[in-house]
Amino acid sequence: MSFIIRGIVLYSHSGQVRKIPLNPTGLNIITGKSKTGKSAIIDIIDYCLGRGSYDVAEGVIRKKVSWFGLHLQKEGDEVFVARDNPGTGASTGSKVFFRRGKVENLPTIDELEKNTTENSLKKFMTQFSGIVENEHRPVTGTRDPLAANISHALFMCFQPQGVIARKDQLFNRMDDTFRALALRDTLPYFLGAVDEEHFRYLAELDELRAQARLLEAQKAKRVQAVDVSRSRVTRLVNDGKRVGLIPQDYQAVDDTVFDFLAQVAKTDVEEAVDYQDFGETITQLENERRSIWNRIDELTKDRSATEAFLSAQTDYGLEVSEQKSRLSSIGIYKEPLGDRSICPLCALPQDNPTPSLQEINAALEDIDLQLSSVHKESPHLLSHIAALEEKIQSLTVDLREVSRELRSAIASDEQARAAQEQLVARARYVGRLTNFIETVSPEEEVEFDEAELDRVKALIDTVLSKLRSEETESKIATFLDFIGRKMTEYSEMLNLEYQGSSLRLDAKKLTVVANTEDGPIPLSRMGSGENWVGYHVLAHLALHWWLRKRNRPVPAFLVLDQPTQAYYPPDAKDGFLDEIEVDEDRQAVQSLFELMHRACQEISEPFQLIVLDHAHLRNEWFENAIVEEWRGDAALIPPTWPNI
Repeated sequence: MSFIIRGIVLYSHSGQVRKIPLNPTGLNIITGKSKTGKSAIIDIIDYCLGRGSYDVAEGVIRKKVSWFGLHLQKEGDEVFVARDNPGTGASTGSKVFFRRGKVENLPTIDELEKNTTENSLKKFMTQFSGIVENEHRPVTGTRDPLAANISHALFMCFQPQGVIARKDQLFNRMDDTFRALALRDTLPYFLGAVDEEHFRYLAELDELRAQARLLEAQKAKRVQAVDVSRSRVTRLVNDGKRVGLIPQDYQAVDDTVFDFLAQVAKTDVEEAVDYQDFGETITQLENERRSIWNRIDELTKDRSATEAFLSAQTDYGLEVSEQKSRLSSIGIYKEPLGDRSICPLCALPQDNPTPSLQEINAALEDIDLQLSSVHKESPHLLSHIAALEEKIQSLTVDLREVSRELRSAIASDEQARAAQEQLVARARYVGRLTNFIETVSPEEEVEFDEAELDRVKALIDTVLSKLRSEETESKIATFLDFIGRKMTEYSEMLNLEYQGSSLRLDAKKLTVVANTEDGPIPLSRMGSGENWVGYHVLAHLALHWWLRKRNRPVPAFLVLDQPTQAYYPPDAKDGFLDEIEVDEDRQAVQSLFELMHRACQEISEPFQLIVLDHAHLRNEWFENAIVEEWRGDAALIPPTWPNI
């Protein structure tokens, strides 16, 4: 027997609690208009049962809810589990609250705190659903063995709005190839084609095969001890010479080589010495050398700049000296020049008046002052250049010394590494040689019981006969035939394209197939959304009919989201059938819910069919099945709850 959901619980950030109670068995309908939170129910349940990702849509729910919870029940055992809402933009939460025992009062928000992990939750839910230790072992390919868990079981419990009307996907989350393979591999276990006894036989087979491998290894050791590969011995001797444990002139000429190698294997190899690590020293010297290089570079640039300035000063001094020489010649005039518009030499008029004697002398004095400044600055510049050159030479000496120390440290580090590697190589060689001696030494007597090996092989054949894959395949085919008959029976209640055909569930391709006179027609080749939804619903109802009939370890609920989405117009408000214009569509909706109602009466308890839909039929049984109706201001999240 597996578990059911007694209620879905939500907590606001201010501590308010919203519980959606569910009928412990039969039809549970949550009806209402669109955008009220119905489609989030599947993501909330899946998340609380251990799913790694948090897929609730962005919007009101992520902003207003702080924790999501589930009240679960399995016979007299009850569990309350809650997970935190990680908020907008997050892909998973980090907090899991778990409490086992009768849930008389729901925990308050102050009581909710992390007391277990996501992995632990998943393991518990696997056990709580009734899944025992199991393993599927692929007979072909390179896939690893796979154990069924709660995640695989839940593939059969949810039909989201985007899946229930698909023609290329019957089960939830089958877009991923690996998940599809996982469901296909674990389906035989969930259907009951392999039971707990099957896995006990597998464990016994593992133990017997281990015994057989040990006995066969002993047999091989005895055979190998008689005829040891000479080439292998030669390789070992050569390897010993290479690591310095065997003399270079030794030759393996007869069986005495085994005694010799046994003595070598007892060599006390010196443990690897903890040599000084020169890495820090090398790094320090490299940094010091880099610093000296940088300082030399700075001083060299300073020297170049000073020399350039001195050169400019020298050029300027030469030009000023030449000007002084030209002006000094004016000293031949001792008297004023008179009319300065007349050239004093040629007595001809000129455009620019001749400067007065006082002006020329003033210019000459100014040039003398400039020359004096140049002559004063030049010695200082030469002294600065000499000081820079001296510092550069000193740092060059330091650079050569640091470089020498660096080369020495690197060489010492390489020598230490080589010595250490030599010791490691010797130790590895001695280990390999010891294993060789213990495995193939002809001096040892190997105990081996041929009769015991025959007995173990006979037991393996016996267990294998109980694990015949043909028998498992036969069981799967038989069980799928029962499910197919129920699918065909349910199809009579719906006006589907292949109504009346023999239906079957294809366990390899994970789809519905209609066997017709023209050949098999898979769901992907059937037309119209009405057919796709109808076959999804009847296939899952027939599957859960079988799971509950055989008391299989799959959670005892099925959630269908918007199965009537193809019939109602977008502006429908109340979900009554008269809002659907076409009579055939009204009949299709009525027939679909009548099928659900009938299936819930046939499927063994406990079983919950949780339907999230817009429809609201006026049948008494439909009204009795409504657990929540979200119209007007009513919705999953109360509008008064505060945002995060």
